[in-house]
Amino acid sequence: MKTLILSLLLLLNCKAFAQSDYSKLDVNFGLGTNFYQGHFQPVWNLQAEYHINARWSLLYNYNIGGLDSSKLYVHAPMSLFAVGPVTRFLSQNSFTFSDFLGALAVGALTALIPEGVAYHYPLAYRYDLSAYANPLGLSLVFTDSYMLDKGVRYHTNLGCKLTYYSRFGVLANVHTQLNYLGSYGFYPSAGFGLGYAFGHRNIGSSE
Repeated sequence: MKTLILSLLLLLNCKAFAQSDYSKLDVNFGLGTNFYQGHFQPVWNLQAEYHINARWSLLYNYNIGGLDSSKLYVHAPMSLFAVGPVTRFLSQNSFTFSDFLGALAVGALTALIPEGVAYHYPLAYRYDLSAYANPLGLSLVFTDSYMLDKGVRYHTNLGCKLTYYSRFGVLANVHTQLNYLGSYGFYPSAGFGLGYAFGHRNIGSSE
């Protein structure tokens, strides 16, 4: 009896992993809202999520949002901001043409460093629940009192997301998160997104 119960638990666990493994790369566009000091402001999102396995994924976030009518920010992973400085530093220390090409390649590859990670749990068939953290983000903040070169701020968040995967690769999700933006402090946000799961499995109804 113990063997039977153990076997069933293992099968259920394997099935749970299989249900969550719908794609290799998710790309989605989203619309959300920030709530900052009593004000709601819109946020437009573009997110790429690369699935390492059924449980873990790497996150890349790009968005434009506002805190109030006078504060607008443009957000991207730190790695994107680092492409220019890394390429410039390596190219300045290049002594041959091949070194220069290598510097350009390494600089471009810097952009592949993710902003954050997510842990996934298969909530139900085709439904994936994930908890995520994005510690490596920066934003350019535009305000009435700061010039662009003084407006770079550390920008991080953590939250949770519920995603539905269709059999055709189209996905839909909702999320809620807590954000921290430099000297502006903490604020919550929420939103939804639509996208496509590249490399998805064409899962039939019999599974």
